[in-house]
Amino acid sequence: MSERRKSYDPIARLYDRARPTYPAELFDDIIAFANLGAGARLLEIGSGTGQATLPLAERGCAIDCVELGKELAAFARQKLTQFPKVRVINADFETVALPWRHYDLVYAATAFHWIDPAISFRKAHSLLKPGGALALFWHRPVLTVDSRELVNALQAVYRRIVPAMARDYTLPPSPDEVSTEYDQLIPASGLFDDITVRKRYVVTEYKTEAYLDLLATFSDHIALPAQTQKHLHDELRALINRRFRGTLQRETVALLYLARPRDTSPTCTSVAAN
Repeated sequence: MSERRKSYDPIARLYDRARPTYPAELFDDIIAFANLGAGARLLEIGSGTGQATLPLAERGCAIDCVELGKELAAFARQKLTQFPKVRVINADFETVALPWRHYDLVYAATAFHWIDPAISFRKAHSLLKPGGALALFWHRPVLTVDSRELVNALQAVYRRIVPAMARDYTLPPSPDEVSTEYDQLIPASGLFDDITVRKRYVVTEYKTEAYLDLLATFSDHIALPAQTQKHLHDELRALINRRFRGTLQRETVALLYLARPRDTSPTCTSVAAN
Protein backbone atom coordinates (compact mmCIF):
# COMPACT_ATOMS: atom_id res chain seq x y z
CA MET A 1 0.00 0.00 0.00
CA SER A 2 2.85 2.41 0.80
CA GLU A 3 4.04 2.28 -2.82
CA ARG A 4 0.58 2.50 -4.37
CA ARG A 5 -0.20 5.70 -2.51
CA LYS A 6 2.79 7.28 -4.24
CA SER A 7 1.56 6.28 -7.70
CA TYR A 8 -0.45 9.46 -8.27
CA ASP A 9 2.48 11.86 -8.12
CA PRO A 10 3.77 11.32 -11.68
CA ILE A 11 0.27 11.92 -13.11
CA ALA A 12 -0.65 15.11 -11.24
CA ARG A 13 -2.02 16.94 -14.29
CA LEU A 14 -4.00 13.94 -15.51
CA TYR A 15 -5.37 13.39 -12.00
CA ASP A 16 -6.58 16.99 -11.74
CA ARG A 17 -8.21 16.86 -15.17
CA ALA A 18 -9.81 13.43 -14.94
CA ARG A 19 -10.97 13.01 -11.36
CA PRO A 20 -14.51 14.20 -10.56
CA THR A 21 -14.97 17.03 -8.10
CA TYR A 22 -17.37 16.88 -5.15
CA PRO A 23 -20.84 18.46 -5.09
CA ALA A 24 -21.04 21.92 -3.54
CA GLU A 25 -23.66 20.65 -1.07
CA LEU A 26 -21.07 18.35 0.50
CA PHE A 27 -18.94 21.34 1.50
CA ASP A 28 -22.04 23.11 2.79
CA ASP A 29 -22.70 20.05 4.98
CA ILE A 30 -19.14 20.19 6.34
CA ILE A 31 -19.27 23.91 7.11
CA ALA A 32 -22.62 23.60 8.86
CA PHE A 33 -21.59 20.58 10.95
CA ALA A 34 -18.24 22.07 11.93
CA ASN A 35 -19.79 25.52 12.45
CA LEU A 36 -16.93 27.12 10.53
CA GLY A 37 -16.84 30.87 10.67
CA ALA A 38 -14.39 33.68 10.04
CA GLY A 39 -10.93 32.75 11.28
CA ALA A 40 -11.51 28.99 11.16
CA ARG A 41 -8.36 26.92 10.67
CA LEU A 42 -8.50 23.70 8.64
CA LEU A 43 -6.11 20.83 8.02
CA GLU A 44 -6.43 18.74 4.87
CA ILE A 45 -4.82 15.31 4.78
CA GLY A 46 -3.67 14.21 1.33
CA SER A 47 -4.72 17.31 -0.59
CA GLY A 48 -3.59 16.00 -3.98
CA THR A 49 -4.07 18.66 -6.65
CA GLY A 50 -6.32 20.75 -4.41
CA GLN A 51 -9.68 19.60 -5.75
CA ALA A 52 -11.23 19.56 -2.27
CA THR A 53 -9.11 22.50 -1.10
CA LEU A 54 -10.42 25.00 -3.61
CA PRO A 55 -14.11 24.99 -2.55
CA LEU A 56 -13.18 25.66 1.08
CA ALA A 57 -10.52 28.23 0.15
CA GLU A 58 -13.17 30.04 -1.87
CA ARG A 59 -15.28 30.19 1.27
CA GLY A 60 -12.47 32.07 3.04
CA CYS A 61 -11.04 29.25 5.17
CA ALA A 62 -7.39 29.16 6.26
CA ILE A 63 -6.09 25.72 5.29
CA ASP A 64 -2.90 23.79 5.94
CA CYS A 65 -2.64 21.03 3.31
CA VAL A 66 -0.38 18.03 3.81
CA GLU A 67 0.50 16.23 0.58
CA LEU A 68 3.01 13.39 0.24
CA GLY A 69 3.64 13.79 -3.50
CA LYS A 70 6.13 16.45 -4.56
CA GLU A 71 4.52 17.00 -7.98
CA LEU A 72 1.00 16.98 -6.56
CA ALA A 73 2.00 19.55 -3.93
CA ALA A 74 3.63 21.77 -6.55
CA PHE A 75 0.55 21.56 -8.76
CA ALA A 76 -1.71 22.48 -5.83
CA ARG A 77 0.44 25.46 -4.85
CA GLN A 78 0.20 26.82 -8.38
CA LYS A 79 -3.54 26.23 -8.47
CA LEU A 80 -4.12 27.94 -5.12
CA THR A 81 -1.77 30.93 -5.42
CA GLN A 82 -4.63 33.42 -5.16
CA PHE A 83 -5.48 32.18 -1.66
CA PRO A 84 -2.82 33.48 0.77
CA LYS A 85 -4.45 31.66 3.69
CA VAL A 86 -3.74 28.28 2.08
CA ARG A 87 -0.41 26.58 2.78
CA VAL A 88 0.64 23.36 1.01
CA ILE A 89 3.13 21.24 2.97
CA ASN A 90 4.97 18.52 1.04
CA ALA A 91 5.24 15.88 3.76
CA ASP A 92 3.93 12.56 5.05
CA PHE A 93 0.99 13.09 7.41
CA GLU A 94 2.10 10.15 9.51
CA THR A 95 5.37 11.86 10.49
CA VAL A 96 4.96 15.61 9.88
CA ALA A 97 4.95 17.84 12.97
CA LEU A 98 1.77 19.88 13.27
CA PRO A 99 0.42 22.06 16.10
CA TRP A 100 -1.57 20.14 18.69
CA ARG A 101 -5.25 21.09 19.15
CA HIS A 102 -4.91 23.80 16.53
CA TYR A 103 -7.59 23.06 13.95
CA ASP A 104 -11.34 23.57 13.81
CA LEU A 105 -11.64 20.92 11.10
CA VAL A 106 -9.45 18.04 9.97
CA TYR A 107 -10.59 16.56 6.67
CA ALA A 108 -9.52 14.18 3.92
CA ALA A 109 -10.96 13.66 0.44
CA THR A 110 -10.33 10.18 -0.98
CA ALA A 111 -7.11 9.98 1.02
CA PHE A 112 -7.65 8.82 4.60
CA HIS A 113 -7.53 5.13 3.64
CA TRP A 114 -3.87 5.55 2.66
CA ILE A 115 -2.89 6.46 6.24
CA ASP A 116 -1.92 3.74 8.70
CA PRO A 117 -5.07 3.29 10.85
CA ALA A 118 -2.87 2.86 13.91
CA ILE A 119 -1.88 6.50 13.40
CA SER A 120 -4.64 8.19 11.39
CA PHE A 121 -7.42 8.57 13.96
CA ARG A 122 -5.15 9.22 16.92
CA LYS A 123 -3.20 11.94 15.14
CA ALA A 124 -6.29 13.57 13.65
CA HIS A 125 -7.87 13.65 17.11
CA SER A 126 -4.76 15.24 18.65
CA LEU A 127 -4.77 18.07 16.10
CA LEU A 128 -8.39 19.08 16.60
CA LYS A 129 -9.51 21.77 18.98
CA PRO A 130 -12.13 20.69 21.53
CA GLY A 131 -15.44 21.06 19.74
CA GLY A 132 -13.79 20.73 16.32
CA ALA A 133 -14.83 18.28 13.63
CA LEU A 134 -13.51 15.46 11.47
CA ALA A 135 -14.73 15.09 7.86
CA LEU A 136 -13.80 12.12 5.67
CA PHE A 137 -15.25 11.68 2.21
CA TRP A 138 -14.99 9.58 -0.92
CA HIS A 139 -16.69 9.01 -4.24
CA ARG A 140 -18.12 5.48 -4.09
CA PRO A 141 -19.40 3.81 -7.27
CA VAL A 142 -23.01 2.62 -7.06
CA LEU A 143 -25.47 1.03 -9.44
CA THR A 144 -29.13 1.31 -10.22
CA VAL A 145 -31.16 -1.11 -12.32
CA ASP A 146 -30.78 1.23 -15.32
CA SER A 147 -26.97 1.03 -15.24
CA ARG A 148 -26.67 -2.73 -14.82
CA GLU A 149 -26.28 -3.44 -18.57
CA LEU A 150 -23.40 -0.98 -18.92
CA VAL A 151 -21.49 -2.10 -15.85
CA ASN A 152 -21.87 -5.80 -16.55
CA ALA A 153 -20.61 -5.24 -20.11
CA LEU A 154 -17.55 -3.41 -18.76
CA GLN A 155 -16.93 -6.12 -16.18
CA ALA A 156 -16.99 -8.78 -18.88
CA VAL A 157 -13.93 -7.08 -20.40
CA TYR A 158 -12.16 -7.10 -17.02
CA ARG A 159 -12.93 -10.80 -16.55
CA ARG A 160 -11.26 -11.60 -19.88
CA ILE A 161 -8.14 -9.46 -19.44
CA VAL A 162 -7.56 -8.85 -15.70
CA PRO A 163 -9.89 -11.23 -13.84
CA ALA A 164 -8.52 -10.20 -10.45
CA MET A 165 -9.98 -6.71 -10.98
CA ALA A 166 -13.45 -7.89 -12.06
CA ARG A 167 -16.42 -7.35 -9.78
CA ASP A 168 -19.77 -9.16 -9.60
CA TYR A 169 -22.53 -6.58 -9.82
CA THR A 170 -25.49 -8.89 -10.38
CA LEU A 171 -27.06 -7.49 -7.20
CA PRO A 172 -26.04 -3.82 -7.23
CA PRO A 173 -26.39 -1.81 -4.03
CA SER A 174 -28.66 1.17 -4.21
CA PRO A 175 -27.23 4.64 -3.53
CA ASP A 176 -28.89 4.61 -0.11
CA GLU A 177 -27.14 1.36 0.84
CA VAL A 178 -23.57 2.31 -0.08
CA SER A 179 -21.13 2.17 2.81
CA THR A 180 -17.47 1.69 3.63
CA GLU A 181 -15.42 0.15 6.42
CA TYR A 182 -15.45 3.56 8.09
CA ASP A 183 -18.92 2.79 9.38
CA GLN A 184 -17.04 0.56 11.83
CA LEU A 185 -13.58 2.15 11.93
CA ILE A 186 -14.62 5.57 13.20
CA PRO A 187 -16.56 4.34 16.25
CA ALA A 188 -14.00 1.58 16.84
CA SER A 189 -11.27 4.19 17.24
CA GLY A 190 -12.94 5.30 20.48
CA LEU A 191 -11.92 8.89 19.73
CA PHE A 192 -14.99 10.40 18.07
CA ASP A 193 -18.65 10.96 18.89
CA ASP A 194 -21.69 12.43 17.14
CA ILE A 195 -20.88 10.42 14.02
CA THR A 196 -23.00 11.52 11.09
CA VAL A 197 -23.14 10.16 7.52
CA ARG A 198 -24.32 12.19 4.52
CA LYS A 199 -24.76 10.85 0.98
CA ARG A 200 -25.04 12.82 -2.25
CA TYR A 201 -25.94 10.88 -5.41
CA VAL A 202 -23.97 12.04 -8.45
CA VAL A 203 -24.20 11.07 -12.13
CA THR A 204 -21.25 12.08 -14.32
CA GLU A 205 -21.29 11.71 -18.10
CA TYR A 206 -18.06 10.69 -19.81
CA LYS A 207 -16.97 10.47 -23.41
CA THR A 208 -14.84 7.40 -24.10
CA GLU A 209 -11.41 9.00 -23.80
CA ALA A 210 -12.36 10.98 -20.68
CA TYR A 211 -13.52 7.75 -19.04
CA LEU A 212 -10.27 6.00 -19.94
CA ASP A 213 -8.35 8.97 -18.50
CA LEU A 214 -10.29 8.50 -15.28
CA LEU A 215 -9.39 4.80 -15.13
CA ALA A 216 -5.74 5.71 -15.67
CA THR A 217 -5.80 7.62 -12.36
CA PHE A 218 -6.92 4.61 -10.27
CA SER A 219 -4.09 3.00 -8.35
CA ASP A 220 -5.00 -0.56 -9.41
CA HIS A 221 -4.91 0.46 -13.08
CA ILE A 222 -1.64 2.35 -12.62
CA ALA A 223 -0.12 -0.80 -11.08
CA LEU A 224 -0.88 -2.91 -14.16
CA PRO A 225 1.97 -3.71 -16.57
CA ALA A 226 1.91 -1.14 -19.38
CA GLN A 227 0.98 -3.68 -22.04
CA THR A 228 -1.86 -5.10 -19.94
CA GLN A 229 -3.22 -1.63 -19.22
CA LYS A 230 -3.11 -0.77 -22.94
CA HIS A 231 -4.88 -4.01 -23.86
CA LEU A 232 -7.57 -3.39 -21.24
CA HIS A 233 -8.13 0.20 -22.33
CA ASP A 234 -8.22 -0.75 -26.02
CA GLU A 235 -10.92 -3.32 -25.35
CA LEU A 236 -12.93 -0.96 -23.15
CA ARG A 237 -12.64 1.76 -25.82
CA ALA A 238 -13.96 -0.58 -28.50
CA LEU A 239 -16.87 -1.67 -26.32
CA ILE A 240 -17.92 1.85 -25.30
CA ASN A 241 -17.70 3.19 -28.83
CA ARG A 242 -19.52 0.25 -30.41
CA ARG A 243 -22.21 -0.58 -27.89
CA PHE A 244 -22.73 2.71 -26.05
CA ARG A 245 -22.02 5.21 -28.85
CA GLY A 246 -18.97 6.67 -27.20
CA THR A 247 -20.73 7.98 -24.09
CA LEU A 248 -21.42 6.52 -20.67
CA GLN A 249 -22.75 7.68 -17.34
CA ARG A 250 -20.93 6.80 -14.13
CA GLU A 251 -22.99 6.73 -10.95
CA THR A 252 -21.36 7.54 -7.63
CA VAL A 253 -22.30 8.60 -4.15
CA ALA A 254 -20.28 11.34 -2.50
CA LEU A 255 -20.11 9.63 0.88
CA LEU A 256 -19.29 11.95 3.79
CA TYR A 257 -18.50 10.98 7.37
CA LEU A 258 -18.64 13.71 10.02
CA ALA A 259 -17.68 13.36 13.68
CA ARG A 260 -16.57 15.35 16.71
CA PRO A 261 -13.53 14.56 18.84
CA ARG A 262 -14.26 12.86 22.13
CA ASP A 263 -12.79 14.47 25.23
CA THR A 264 -10.08 12.00 26.22
CA SER A 265 -8.34 14.19 28.79
CA PRO A 266 -7.87 12.46 32.15
CA THR A 267 -10.26 13.52 34.84
CA CYS A 268 -8.87 14.35 38.23
CA THR A 269 -10.62 13.00 41.26
CA SER A 270 -9.63 13.78 44.80
CA VAL A 271 -9.32 10.88 47.19
CA ALA A 272 -9.64 11.60 50.86
CA ALA A 273 -6.88 10.19 53.03
CA ASN A 274 -7.95 7.65 55.59
